[in-house]
Amino acid sequence: MNCKLTSIKTIFFDFDGVIADSVDIKTKAFAKLFERYGDEIVKKVVEYHLSHGGVSRYDKFRYYYQNFLGKKITDDEINILDKKFSDIVYNEVLKAPFIEGALDFLDICDREGKNMFVISATPKKEIERIVKARGIDRYFRDVVGSPPTKDENLTYLIRQYDIDPLKAVYFGDSPNDLEVAQKHLISFIPINYFDGSWSFKNFKEFMLEMGIK
Repeated sequence: MNCKLTSIKTIFFDFDGVIADSVDIKTKAFAKLFERYGDEIVKKVVEYHLSHGGVSRYDKFRYYYQNFLGKKITDDEINILDKKFSDIVYNEVLKAPFIEGALDFLDICDREGKNMFVISATPKKEIERIVKARGIDRYFRDVVGSPPTKDENLTYLIRQYDIDPLKAVYFGDSPNDLEVAQKHLISFIPINYFDGSWSFKNFKEFMLEMGIK
């Protein structure tokens, strides 16, 4: 991506950890939901959550139950956990600070006429509410979330909006984000990447490095 963004037409953003500094909020929420099973289970839950940032909470609930608790979770149990999780995190996510430089970057891309999308593992209705409540919905042509996977949602967006993957970039913070971007031949730019790989800390650092003003 050059300093004028001239070669880029479309930009995809993960939300938690990329636009808003909200990953720790959800980490604590998962820990709280499973604290009754003991510290060892909580440790496994947290580690899995942090290393699978692009996976929906529903799939994580299923994984935790099957692999950590050794039992199958019902749809009713998933709905109960989902409601508790949402109650814990929603207001906190609304208060979470933006990643440094994120709003400036959104403003620049908006002025440049870029097509921008949020692609999140958070439930669709919830992430739509959050984006609107944070006052940034005007930047995005569409906001998508689970239960479709990020791969499925990216496929949908590319088809729905006739997007050229070779003229798009994807800002994410997890191995899942990287995998999805690469599968669709979209350039990946890491923000707050958690696996120890090279990454930009925030959009201020990214714009400084790229000479974007």
